[in-house]
Amino acid sequence: MMDTEQVNYQKARMNHWNAVARKMGTWSGFGGYYHRRITEIFQFLVPAGQRVLDIGCGKGDLLAALKPGYGVGVDFSSEMIQCAKERHPDLRFIQADAHCVDITETFDYI
Repeated sequence: MMDTEQVNYQKARMNHWNAVARKMGTWSGFGGYYHRRITEIFQFLVPAGQRVLDIGCGKGDLLAALKPGYGVGVDFSSEMIQCAKERHPDLRFIQADAHCVDITETFDYI
């Protein structure tokens, strides 16, 4: 059970990331190189066709780029999850706090 301070902090985090999700389509800047490089590194480390869990998946682009045989993305922001589901309908996305996500499946890579 969470106390009032934890609930308020959780709400503030959720509001922040939902606001970020709403602005993502209009941003341009330095983040593009970072995201491309992270994708290259993970594609090198994670073979295609694996069972992959991505915690903090955002729009789901990194998970999709890994070409998993089965992919699950978890994000705190309901708006990020909605965007991810629209962009990558072949993957599974769950809106949950990473601190208390309840997944019983097994994965090759997390």
